[in-house]
Amino acid sequence: MDFVISSEIRLRIVSFLSKEASTPTQLANKIEKHLSHISRALHELERKELVSCASPKSTKHRVYYLTKEGTNVLNEIDRYNLRLRLM
Repeated sequence: MDFVISSEIRLRIVSFLSKEASTPTQLANKIEKHLSHISRALHELERKELVSCASPKSTKHRVYYLTKEGTNVLNEIDRYNLRLRLM
C-alpha cells in the first residue's frame, strides 16, 4: 500500500485501472502527466505485480489492467482512507 500511496501518479493509475483497462497514452491524457512519467510508473507497478500488460508483445497499443493484487491494495487504501475520515 505504501508503495502506491507514496506516488500520486501510481495512485491515480491504480485508481483509473480499477475502472477499465487502458493504454499508457490514455492514462497520460486522463492524469494529465507526460507519457514518460506514466510509462515509468506502469513499469514500477508491473514489477510489484499490481498491474499487468494484456498485450506484452505489442509495441503499440499496450493495454494495462489491474491485477488481483492491485485490486487488493486499492481496497486496502480505500479502507485506510475511510478509517481516516471516520476519525
